[in-house]
Amino acid sequence: MASRILVVDDEPNMRRTLEIVLGDPGRREIVTAGGGTAALALCDETIDLVIADLTMPDMDGLELLRRIRARADDVQFILMTAYSTVQSAVEAMRLGAFEYLIKPFADEELIAAVDRALERARPARRARRWRHSGAPALVTAAEGVTRLGEMVARSEGMRRLFTRVERAAESDATVLVRGESGTGKELVARAVHQLSRRRSGPFVAVNCAALTESLLESELFGHERGAFTGAVKTRVGRLEQAHGGTVFLDELGEMSAALQTKLLRALEERELVRVGGNETIRVDLRVVAATNRNLEQAIVDGLFREDLYYRLNVVPLEVPPLRERRDDIELLATLFRDEKCAELGVTPKHIAPETIEVLLGYDFPGNVRELENLIERAVVLCDGDTIFPEDVPVERRTLPRPRIEALVGGSLKDAWVALQSVVKDLERQLVERAAATYPDRPNEEIARLLGTSRRVLELRLQEFKVDKRSKS
Repeated sequence: MASRILVVDDEPNMRRTLEIVLGDPGRREIVTAGGGTAALALCDETIDLVIADLTMPDMDGLELLRRIRARADDVQFILMTAYSTVQSAVEAMRLGAFEYLIKPFADEELIAAVDRALERARPARRARRWRHSGAPALVTAAEGVTRLGEMVARSEGMRRLFTRVERAAESDATVLVRGESGTGKELVARAVHQLSRRRSGPFVAVNCAALTESLLESELFGHERGAFTGAVKTRVGRLEQAHGGTVFLDELGEMSAALQTKLLRALEERELVRVGGNETIRVDLRVVAATNRNLEQAIVDGLFREDLYYRLNVVPLEVPPLRERRDDIELLATLFRDEKCAELGVTPKHIAPETIEVLLGYDFPGNVRELENLIERAVVLCDGDTIFPEDVPVERRTLPRPRIEALVGGSLKDAWVALQSVVKDLERQLVERAAATYPDRPNEEIARLLGTSRRVLELRLQEFKVDKRSKS
C-alpha cells in the first residue's frame, strides 16, 4: 500500500515540481491542494504526510498544521518556506512538525526528509490499516484478545503490561521501558503518550544509538547558526520540539558520559541551551526512555551515570520477549499476514496449521520484529495461497538441553561462574579477531561491526590487553 502525501502550496509550478520529484508509483502517491482550506477538505485518514508552504493567502502553514494536529495527531507534517525565522521554526516544531525546510532545497534533501517522516508514520498507518481492513474482525472477534494503542495481545504477560502502561500514563512521571530488541518498546512509549494528558502534544522519538556523539547532541539540544562547520541555519532540537508533549529516547544506554551529564541537567532543570548558543530555553515535556542494555551493570562498569538512572527509572516497564508470550504468536502472525498482503498487493494467504506449530516451537531471538520479517518473506516467496513450513525456514538457536543440564547440574553459584567464564573467553576471542582483522579502522567503525558502542570496545581492548596495531 503506497504512502499518501498531501502537497499544499499556492504556486502551481511548485506543486507540480514536488509531484514529479516525490511521485513513485507503488511507494508514494501524491495529492495536491492550492491552499489550506482545500487541504483540510482532502486531509482524511488515508493521508500519511502533509508538506505545506508557510506563506499562503487563505491560511498560513502554521495554522494548517495546528488544525490538522487537532484532528489527527498521527499525521506527519513538513513545513517549507523561503522566509525563515527562528520564531516560525520554533513554533512549527512546538506544534509537532516533523521537519522545517528552507527554500531552495535539493531534491535529495526533500526525499530524505520525506522518507524519514513516512518511516515515523508507519506505526500509525499499521493501526489504521488494522482498523479499516479485514484484520479488525479477527481482533475484535477473537476471544481473549486485548488491544492497547497499536499493540494487540492474548498473553497474560502483555495484559499485565497494558495495565501498568495505563497507570503510568495517568501521571507525568518519567518512564523507563526495558526489553530485548524487537519487542516493541516504542509502541509502549507511544501508548503511554496517547493515554496521557499530553496526547494532544507532539510525540518526538530519538534513536540515541543511530548517531555519533556530536550529531546526537545537536539532535537533542539543537544548535545555533554557525555553531560548527556545516551549521548554516538554526536548528530546533528534539527536546525543544517535544515541548508540551513526550520525548522518547530509544537505546539510551548507548549515550556518552558527557551527553548523559547534559541530559540529566536538562531533565532536572527542565531547561536547555542550544549548541553554540547562550539563551536558556524552558521546556515542558515528559520523558520516556528505552534500552535493551543492563543499565545496572553499565553503572558498575562506569558506562552509565547512576543519578541519571534513578532520574529515568521512576516507573519501570518491562516488555516480555516473544518466547515468553507464545499465546501471541498466532495472533501476530495472522495480523502481519493480512498487513503484508494488503501492503504488497498480493493475493490473500492462508497460514497452514503445521506452519503455526513451527512458529510456536521457535524462540524468536529477534522477537516481534523477526516474526514480522519472517511473515513478509513468506508472503512474497510462497507458491500458491498457503504458507507452509518450508516458507518460514527458522533455525533453532537455543542450546541443546543436555548441555544446559550439565552446566547447572551443580550449585547455582558454580553454574553461574562457569557460564561467565565461557562468555568472557568468547568475548576476548571476538575482540582479538576484530582488532586483527581491521587494525587500521577507527574504533567507532569496529564497534559498529560488533554491534556495540565505541566506549565498550575500548574498555574491552584495555581489559584484554589487545593492541589493535598488532596483526599477529
